[in-house]
Amino acid sequence: MQFMTIEWLEAYGEILNKDEIIAKKLRKFSSAFLYAVNDKQDTESLVMKIEKGVCVECATLSNSTAKKIEFEISADTQSWKQLFNHELSIKQIISSDGFKFKAPKLKALSNKTGLERSVRLLLQMENVLVA
Repeated sequence: MQFMTIEWLEAYGEILNKDEIIAKKLRKFSSAFLYAVNDKQDTESLVMKIEKGVCVECATLSNSTAKKIEFEISADTQSWKQLFNHELSIKQIISSDGFKFKAPKLKALSNKTGLERSVRLLLQMENVLVA
């Protein structure tokens, strides 16, 4: 499955929606996440909208109904490849120069367990092709 396509984001959303831990830990959490590739101007950013711990929308940035993007995750192509090839640990990803994270700190910290779980599920996705 090709990374940064609606198909990829919808597959990720389905994984999140099936996870009982996410449902429990993020049951009061609502926000929008932006995923972007920094070094490819022709790749449109994608938005995942979460309402009460459930993925309710996967869209391109231009088609999203999200009123506000609170969480932004962006990286260059090589860093995304390393992520999906399991060449970096979560700690390495967070401290990597290739990845950029923007988030409201208090909201992220108060939902830390559920958000960490969502990252682990992202890392478990198989056959993601980053080009």
